[in-house]
Amino acid sequence: MPLMYAQNTLQMEWCLDCHRNPAKNLRPTSEIYNMAWEKPAEDRPVWCAVGDEKSGLPTAQSVNCVTKDPSGAGAELASLQMPLGGAHGLATDVAASTLPVAPVYKRFTSQDELGHFLVDHYKIRTPKDLTSCEVCHR
Repeated sequence: MPLMYAQNTLQMEWCLDCHRNPAKNLRPTSEIYNMAWEKPAEDRPVWCAVGDEKSGLPTAQSVNCVTKDPSGAGAELASLQMPLGGAHGLATDVAASTLPVAPVYKRFTSQDELGHFLVDHYKIRTPKDLTSCEVCHR
């Protein structure tokens, strides 16, 4: 086992420094434990889409991020939809809202853009919200 050391002091100021500018440190939830994670760049963009927020679940679970271009997924979904004219006696009065809607992905090529997007959707507390350690650590 390699030698262990304290990377940070773990004092309140260290926590507040990140909450003052969290965008530089955020990554998709699927990449939290990936020690080889590299921030987005022109040659390795990240695509993110926001789904429905469900009560009782962390807000971060409503964001889906991928490292491969998801644009091909929309074509597969479109091929599953029937034209409005119907075919072979199928009902045509199905509401459009019952069909699955493909998520709209946004492309990010910088950590700053991705971080600010994730800050908005992860609902991270600002330094004004953090009056003591007990706000997060109950």
